[in-house]
Amino acid sequence: MKATGEATERLSVSLDRARVYRALAQLFRMPDANSVQEARARSLPELCAALERLTESADLVGEAKALCDFFSVAEVERLRAGHHTAFDESSSARCSPTEMDQLGGAPQLEMTRTFEMADVAGFYKAFGVEVESSGERPDHIAAELEFMNLLAVKEYVALQEEGEGEHADVCRNASRAFLRDHLARWAPRLGECLAAASVDPVYRTGGRLLGGFVTFDAKNLGAESAPLHRLSPNQRDDPTQSA
Repeated sequence: MKATGEATERLSVSLDRARVYRALAQLFRMPDANSVQEARARSLPELCAALERLTESADLVGEAKALCDFFSVAEVERLRAGHHTAFDESSSARCSPTEMDQLGGAPQLEMTRTFEMADVAGFYKAFGVEVESSGERPDHIAAELEFMNLLAVKEYVALQEEGEGEHADVCRNASRAFLRDHLARWAPRLGECLAAASVDPVYRTGGRLLGGFVTFDAKNLGAESAPLHRLSPNQRDDPTQSA
């Protein structure tokens, strides 16, 4: 089924949101030669073009272009050193890249830290994403950004194949709920930390872009004004209940 009218615009927006989240997720993982090459050749140029279509914010577009410029001349080892300074536990300028550590204190709605982590994993499980116990924490910034990318891609595919309807709405509602309950609660704080503490311009700029885009996306999707309720991890098994 081909999308027309408003559905065509939503199709484009979903794909551009996916591109932005994909590039940001890649930025916050430890870089290697292959990922740096891919970022320069594809994901960062796509990020800049997507933001120009998504928003009229000169600040967001400017940060994206600056990030591309910094990244284009940075050597892999310098990027790895910058990542270490920004995120490694041994760094005096470290900014914690995980939700639970960034939020600190008593979690929102007096939920335990364990339940918060289970809620993140429950979102992932509802969309077929398995969290390996020996791997990266599910609340790592790159993992949460990749999940947002996945939801946007799934929404795009649903719109392309079926047009506007239940499957596309499930993905959009899950994006809204995940922003509201998780990513938008702490990504802006991480972005501020990186902008203030990182000695590398790539991660300073990336931090400002992270905070700005997540805030923009949450507002655009209505995540800020969505009902503040939670579902238990078991209820997350049904993606249609993620709204």
